[in-house]
Amino acid sequence: MCGRRTTAGRGIRGCRGRVGRRPCRGKWDRAMLGAERRKRLLHVVRAEGVAHVGTLAERLDVSPSTIRRDLSALQAQGLLNRTHGGAMAEAVQADEPDRPQRSGVASWEKSKLASAAVEHVAPGATILVTGGTTTAAMVPLLDGIERLTVVTNSLHLAGELAQFEEISTVVLGGYLRHREMSLLGHLTRQALEELQVDEAFVGAYGITDAGISGAHVDEAETDRWLLSRVRRITALVDGSKFGRSGPVRVAPAGQLYRVITDASAPEDELRALRAAGVDVVQV
Repeated sequence: MCGRRTTAGRGIRGCRGRVGRRPCRGKWDRAMLGAERRKRLLHVVRAEGVAHVGTLAERLDVSPSTIRRDLSALQAQGLLNRTHGGAMAEAVQADEPDRPQRSGVASWEKSKLASAAVEHVAPGATILVTGGTTTAAMVPLLDGIERLTVVTNSLHLAGELAQFEEISTVVLGGYLRHREMSLLGHLTRQALEELQVDEAFVGAYGITDAGISGAHVDEAETDRWLLSRVRRITALVDGSKFGRSGPVRVAPAGQLYRVITDASAPEDELRALRAAGVDVVQV
């Protein structure tokens, strides 16, 4: 009798014994929690475009090691791509012309935006100028501003700045994105940690009342981190960029200090930016 109860007991337990096939409730709950967590994690990565392990761990209230395991599992399913220290959404990249193609487009408008931007650069300032054809138009206009330091992650801009010995130029390291001649990644971020930057001047793939966005994941990820370390952000965007949204957010509207644009920018979009506290300058 005792032996029969023991055999039956093993059958009822199931989750540890060989007789029962139904998983125990604790394991079932943990499996469900893990699936739900990975679903939430994937939603965050897709919404942000790029996300870091520390940020994900904090938002989901789990350990970084748990996040890393979840990211590896989601990557194995082809749902996202792992990056150094985080992950990015699968295949999020907008179609953007090469730099040589863009450099000749609306060159007069870009010069006007650059000229207006330089008016806000004070002597003795340390500014960050990210890569782009609009921001590149600022370089020759910076000559003559005393005690100016320009920080950049663009080899193209660094080459242009080399003509002006009076401008102190700091080039941030990183891996090279050949198409844009820009330096990206964690080495770029580490280099900026040693500096105090007064203001950043950036271009954008697109701008809406939600902020500015980028077309390339790695580029936008680096720009987003760089902009989080400066005191003020000025975005240079012509009217054609309004209402257009790239796959990766670079900076929300509330983070922007100033937007410099031209007369073709839609007035409703400008009102929305002003309502968010952004100083809008039209030229």
